[in-house]
Amino acid sequence: MEKVLIEIEMENGDVMKGELYPEVAPITVENFLKLIDEDFFAGLIFYYFKKKNEKNVISVNIPQSKEELLKDKIAFIVGGTGGLGTAIAEAFIAAGAKVIISGTNEEKLQRSVKKLGNNAKGIQIDLKKVISFDEKVLQAVEQFSEKRIDILVNCAGIHGNQRFGEISEDTWDSVLDVNLKGMFFMTQSVGNYMKKNNIKGHILNVSSAAALKPGYTPYEISKSGVKSLTLGVAAELIPYGIVVNAIAPGPVATEMLNWKEGDTLYTDCVPAMRFSTPSEIAQLAVIMVSNMCDLVIGDTFYISGGSGTIKYQ
Repeated sequence: MEKVLIEIEMENGDVMKGELYPEVAPITVENFLKLIDEDFFAGLIFYYFKKKNEKNVISVNIPQSKEELLKDKIAFIVGGTGGLGTAIAEAFIAAGAKVIISGTNEEKLQRSVKKLGNNAKGIQIDLKKVISFDEKVLQAVEQFSEKRIDILVNCAGIHGNQRFGEISEDTWDSVLDVNLKGMFFMTQSVGNYMKKNNIKGHILNVSSAAALKPGYTPYEISKSGVKSLTLGVAAELIPYGIVVNAIAPGPVATEMLNWKEGDTLYTDCVPAMRFSTPSEIAQLAVIMVSNMCDLVIGDTFYISGGSGTIKYQ
């Protein structure tokens, strides 16, 4: 049986060897070799042999420090004025990126941009106006001299306070329009932009550990949809080198849960017995959109203190 030999040279000089069998998985092998040719796998030096004496060598830069994880990247953070969105923007800038944040309130948006500094820009977006998304993406592209978007983070979200038996149609529509419909169409707009411009980017959706709970409110149902959306879009976009994943926090110390600066982080609603902080979520987001996670495809990473994963409440 024909086989393709692979050597993976690690940063420390160690070598990993492997074998691929085109007859067993022809499409997988073909795609794998194609991605090597396109410099898709960051952090490693790959060697592969198509024939006995034929060798191609692909060299990729390896980030050496936290400050270089997102060096020279341009990130578009939808919902970047909230507590979690702002923390993600701050973490991205600290990791070497420039950010474009969006929000619905112009005054709040400008305050957030000013706080973030020179490596941040802002554009106003109403996530209920899907028809404007393609134009808004192009507006975001024009914000910096690089004129591109490498990373999309879908961070906008609303909770809705009504419980089953009391939920109005307006509440249902408001939550689903922002949390799921808006995310879907923004991902589609940015995904199409990345495909058209041959950008091998990252898309990160902010879901929730609530997606693991029974869907008795629009919020849980919307976040379950985000998990499905992430899987589906990841499959659609990975052939273009675009990596799609999600992170799913549990209870986070933000205004969405009426948490205020100076309040305790203690809570008995999760096994870890405390809220997570926006900065903790943001650090995971940095890793998820960096080259360190180029082989994490369609996954949802939970950072919930055990909420939803080992305990429902």
